[in-house]
Amino acid sequence: MKPPPSPEENCQTCRRCGECCRKGGPAFHPIDRPLIEKGLIPAACLYTIRPGEPVYDNVAGRLAFAKTDIIKIKGRGDHWTCCFLAANGHGCEIYQNRPAECRCMQCWDTREIETLYRQERLSRRDLVGTVEGLWELIAHHEERCAYRRVQELSSQMASATERREKAMAEIRDMVRYDESLRQLLVEQGRAQADMLDFLLGRPLVQTLPGFHIQVKRDQARIHLTYSPLT
Repeated sequence: MKPPPSPEENCQTCRRCGECCRKGGPAFHPIDRPLIEKGLIPAACLYTIRPGEPVYDNVAGRLAFAKTDIIKIKGRGDHWTCCFLAANGHGCEIYQNRPAECRCMQCWDTREIETLYRQERLSRRDLVGTVEGLWELIAHHEERCAYRRVQELSSQMASATERREKAMAEIRDMVRYDESLRQLLVEQGRAQADMLDFLLGRPLVQTLPGFHIQVKRDQARIHLTYSPLT
């Protein structure tokens, strides 16, 4: 006979355990747009998962490739824990201005969050598309460093030598372009360094391992290795 449910299993109110916050910050939807535009949630606290980037789908419980921009709240340090989770781990520092996914999150009944999760998400273009010159740079970066192309090149790196070398050379060019554009935006005063993960997504050197590509440096040279089993 199955034992009776524990008080925790019967709970239908938030216990402020912080567990949902430790699994990564929420994704933003159009309804959340004023939170960012009014500075209630600073853009410096956000990062963008770009289309085609590997991402863990919490609802489906599996890895997938992002179909659109997914703007999320940054983690704390090297962890996915939402940076707005209070230091004691049991409260939200932006509770009154928390995003829609946080507002509808009920760990005892996930139907509402699952419905919202599948709806349209806020994009970078929604937020900075009218900033003169900036959106053009973001769009060009998206074209030059498209993850759909990275995925194609990663499969080529497992093929014959000549094809593999061409793929590696193209990815090295992507890495150089990605890094140079980030540096240029900061040097020209067009963006602060802590906003780059929002504007351009995370650096390629951080995301390429998701395509089984490891990046190492020997002074100014970039070395790539392909490890399909990692």
